[in-house]
Amino acid sequence: MSDFLMNKSNNAYHYLSALDCLNLLTEDQKKELIANKVDLEFAPHETIIKRGILADNIIYITEGLVKLEIVNDTKPSTIGFTQAHSFVGIVCCFAFRKYDFTATSLVKTNVSFIPMELFESFIKSNGKFALSLLKHISGVANSFFHRITSLSQKNIDGALAIMLLDFVKIYGSYNYKLPVGRSEFANILGYSKESVINTLSKFNKESIIKVDGRKIEIIEFNKLLQISKHG
Repeated sequence: MSDFLMNKSNNAYHYLSALDCLNLLTEDQKKELIANKVDLEFAPHETIIKRGILADNIIYITEGLVKLEIVNDTKPSTIGFTQAHSFVGIVCCFAFRKYDFTATSLVKTNVSFIPMELFESFIKSNGKFALSLLKHISGVANSFFHRITSLSQKNIDGALAIMLLDFVKIYGSYNYKLPVGRSEFANILGYSKESVINTLSKFNKESIIKVDGRKIEIIEFNKLLQISKHG
């Protein structure tokens, strides 16, 4: 099972990270970034970005986990999660003057607000950084497309299996605690709370996973992986 965590070639969502991009800044640019960024801490389930506010900062997560949502026909839809050492909503930041999504912390989350003008100056003056950022944005967009398309084609078993495996990647472990309750988990998947509870119970009875409240242990990894592909 460790190959799933260690082998990047098995991860369809692997791409050049935000940290890789920032490491390509010059020493002077890094000092300038540190001098101008603003660091804030958010409690679990606190709004980091409210849809419609001005996009005047690039937001970088130093610790925690963030849920991204967009609104279609007044109904919020979760488009993905963003974890530590990632930018928040980077695929939208340069296209619109206002954020077109909501970002909410799922656990205690620390973020750095980097002034947009400063970030753009780095792009204009540092070609290596600009190219790496372009590759990063393409990777993020591609992962969102794959995730949304995959979930839309799955039944509840397949969708839930995908989410459970997503959290394996996020936490780097086959044992973790879900950052949300059953109701919010159901909203993220787009299924009823009862469907999620029943499917978790079924996976538990079949010894595919072990469920203890929010604690999850992946027992039969290969079975869960097959369900995520064919469910």
